[in-house]
Amino acid sequence: MPYNPNPYYGPYGAPNYNYGQAFQQPQQQANTYAFVNGIEGAKSYPMGPNQTVMLMDSDNPIAYMKTSNAMGQATLKYFKLVETSEQELRNKSIQPTADYATKADLDALAKKVDSLMQKGE
Repeated sequence: MPYNPNPYYGPYGAPNYNYGQAFQQPQQQANTYAFVNGIEGAKSYPMGPNQTVMLMDSDNPIAYMKTSNAMGQATLKYFKLVETSEQELRNKSIQPTADYATKADLDALAKKVDSLMQKGE
């Protein structure tokens, strides 16, 4: 088969309808994880552009999330890993994380506002 440097045409001058394959962007690497030795290992872990990787510390219960942008500049986030039990997770998910006012609290507040408004008139 003769060599054809033009990707738009096939080997015998016929149009190559798969010409878009010649100009495809490289595929992004899949998000993955790796093991590193300490924070220095996480900082020096090689990254390609537009890549995210979860780095697990081999020495400590810490995980690092390293993300790079399109220019290859990486940012590093740190996470502590703490062991827990299923029961503890269930108990925490039931308890609210913030305090909420009840209907009675709101009614008492409305009465107080009404009384202050009447005094101001």
